[in-house]
Amino acid sequence: MWVCCFLAVGAEPLDNDDEKVAITPKRTLEWKDFKTVKVIQGKTSINALCLSTCDIEILKVIPKGNHVMLDVKAIVKHQNDLSLVTESFLSSNDSDTKSQVLHHENGHFLIAQIIGYRIVKEAQDYQFHPTNYKSQLNQIINRHFRSWKQMDQLYDLETTKPRNPSMQKKWDDYFKKELEKLKSAIR
Repeated sequence: MWVCCFLAVGAEPLDNDDEKVAITPKRTLEWKDFKTVKVIQGKTSINALCLSTCDIEILKVIPKGNHVMLDVKAIVKHQNDLSLVTESFLSSNDSDTKSQVLHHENGHFLIAQIIGYRIVKEAQDYQFHPTNYKSQLNQIINRHFRSWKQMDQLYDLETTKPRNPSMQKKWDDYFKKELEKLKSAIR
């Protein structure tokens, strides 16, 4: 599941992290990062739901002749209060099943990180219009957020309907390679 975020424009970063993509938490998610509830979205068939946000902040506008370049930062956060796991799932399943589902939910968090990196990568190479750069950046963000939704849906479809360990492995490999590629492309 994904959550659309907003464009934050300001002179000061939202945190002191110098990274172009700040991720919270900087670790694999645990069940303690999810709110325990009786039911999710009124459906007993949903065991867990992972929600993250991706905020984009303009740190600096750099004039370059007839265009501007933007120094942007993505702030990707797992949302503990919006990420849910059912009491019945935690109480009635063995540790292996709980571990598999948590592993899957971490994939949704990795997708959010990929989207943050993609936005920063595209923005760093884009020649923005000097007076229309906010609108242009919002178009980039919105396109990547649509991709986020599609990727989340495809990930669920291929790995959980029904549970498919070989597809989960393919996605795990994709997440690793894609994040490595994107991290190396950010300057």
